Amino acid sequence: MALIKCSECGADVSEKALECPKCGCPLDITKQMMSDAKKRKNKQLYALITVIIAIIIVSVAGVFFVKHDNTPGDMAIRIIKKDFGSNISVESIYYNAEKNGCIVKFSANGEDNTATVHLDDKIAGYKSVMDEYTNKSKTSATEKEKTQYAQQLLDYMSVYDMLWEYDLLMNGTSEDGWEKIK
Repeated sequence: MALIKCSECGADVSEKALECPKCGCPLDITKQMMSDAKKRKNKQLYALITVIIAIIIVSVAGVFFVKHDNTPGDMAIRIIKKDFGSNISVESIYYNAEKNGCIVKFSANGEDNTATVHLDDKIAGYKSVMDEYTNKSKTSATEKEKTQYAQQLLDYMSVYDMLWEYDLLMNGTSEDGWEKIK
C-alpha cells in the first residue's frame, strides 16, 4: 500500500482511503491533482525529447548540405551566379588546390565565357570583361583613351589572374596542378 500526500494539509494518507483522516479532504481530488501533475511532466518530457531529436536532425542535415555545397566547383558556380544570375550553363571546371582557384567555362545569356575564380577572396574575373576592355582600347578615338583602356585591361588581368587559363592550356593539368572536376 502506497502513501500519498493530502493536497490540503500535506499529511501522509493511504492511497486506498477515501478522505484524509487529519483534515477530511476527499482524496479523489488529491489523486486527480497528482495524475494531472504526472501528465504535465510526461508532456514536458515528450516535448524535450522531440526538441532534441529535431535539433539532431537539423544538425545532421546542415552538416550534409554545408559539406555538399562547399566543393570548389559549387563555390565557384555560386560566385559566378552572383554576377550572371542563376541561368548559366557550365561546360567545364578546373581546380588548382595550390592557387585555391577555379577556371570555369560557362555560357550565360547565350554567350560563351570563361571565369577565373579566387575561392579565398570569393571573386571572379571574366573573359567577357577582358574582351570589353580590349574592344574599348581598339575603338577609342584618342591615344589617351586607348592607353587608359589598355592599362585597365592589364590591371584587370593581374587582379583576377586571367592568365591562369593560358597556363592551363600551355602546361595542361598534370604539370601545373590543375584538376578537371567537371
